[in-house]
Amino acid sequence: MINRKIHIGCAILTGLLLTGCGAAKDDSQDAPKEHVDKEDNENHSAHQENGSPEKNNKVRLMEKNLQYKSNGRTIEKTAFLKKSNNQPFSLYVLQQFKLSAEEPGKDVLVLNEDDSIFMRIELLARDTDWDEAEENTKLQLKSLSGTISDPGLDVGNGTGFEVKNGDEVITSVLIKNENEPLRLTMFTQKDKDYRDAFLEMAQTLSKD
Repeated sequence: MINRKIHIGCAILTGLLLTGCGAAKDDSQDAPKEHVDKEDNENHSAHQENGSPEKNNKVRLMEKNLQYKSNGRTIEKTAFLKKSNNQPFSLYVLQQFKLSAEEPGKDVLVLNEDDSIFMRIELLARDTDWDEAEENTKLQLKSLSGTISDPGLDVGNGTGFEVKNGDEVITSVLIKNENEPLRLTMFTQKDKDYRDAFLEMAQTLSKD
């Protein structure tokens, strides 16, 4: 009888040990899977975080060549990327010009050798009323000269107005770009026509 009880006890103990080993084995198999899933999720999140800035950031070269016409001649020179400290934009500036702030909301590109030759840059709101902007521009020009004419410049989706006062030529252009609307006012002279150079630089403008 005692031997039978011992035999039954050993059988029960053996069964418990086997059950425990099986449970431990199952736990050890599940653990790596859970760990791998966690690592995959972390890697996926890191990939998304690292990818977003690359998609959103604008990458611009520090310099590029610009071609423009001046007094009937075609000229090509290197322009360098400059960022305004006054308005949220950057653009490529030809070597013979400099970009500086004129007043809040207005920057100027000035010819180094003659500061009477310059272009004023004003960023406009996306919901600008263009009829009102045109009227305001005409009023400003009329204060300089009574006769307003079409400058005949190729400004794409822009509208240009021009007045002359002796040798001085003042040209205003409204760039009706949906994302980057601008008002450009160019002060040049008959024998120093840098309007095409100004427009080439303005076309490289990009809002930050």
